Amino acid sequence: MILKKIYLSWRPGKGDGRFLVGVFSRENSSGDDIVFKYQADEVKKASGKGFYNYPEFPDFDKEYRTNLKTALSLRLMPKTRADRNNYLSFWKANIDGLDWFDELGFTQGELATDTFEFLAEYPKKYNGIGIHFVSNIAALSHLNLANDCVNIGDKLRFELEPENQADKSAVKIFKNSEFIGYVKRGHNLFFHKVKNEEIDIKVTNLEKNGKMKQIYFSVRVI
Repeated sequence: MILKKIYLSWRPGKGDGRFLVGVFSRENSSGDDIVFKYQADEVKKASGKGFYNYPEFPDFDKEYRTNLKTALSLRLMPKTRADRNNYLSFWKANIDGLDWFDELGFTQGELATDTFEFLAEYPKKYNGIGIHFVSNIAALSHLNLANDCVNIGDKLRFELEPENQADKSAVKIFKNSEFIGYVKRGHNLFFHKVKNEEIDIKVTNLEKNGKMKQIYFSVRVI
């Protein structure tokens, strides 16, 4: 059991900004006591962009504590799937001791039918071991990067951007001196705990469709 907090992220559509409308918290670090509650400020901003609620959690004022795994079951890879090990390996989630909550955070729980994501607030270490996780670049659709701007295996670096008016916790990602996008909200909080020399950031996978569509990168505490 690694994760203590996962943010429920929503955005109006692909390419739009994310709102961290809710948060799942593990109340007992050694157990399955999970609570979900909405974040009022984020809900208010998201509602202006068309957000209603997460269907299984309709009441903005309620704390949800029961049947959370069942409510989120479609977000988890079935243990009977033949490609389950490959899927978990892609997300660096093939770690002994992970429970369903950890798996949800590591794999982000995306579906093709909506724009929700489950974005973990990663610790720097767990049981004395440096964290290792995968994320993907935000704001790519606004940059129109060339197809050959990065390659699998390229090393990346980050810079904090506290002057960002939209998000004071914003984190920019670079290949050498070239800006290639932002860290997603939720995941960006991790980068405020570390320095570049403490972590190894590498491109792990690319999606291209005439232009750079998606850049996945791994983060490993050295």
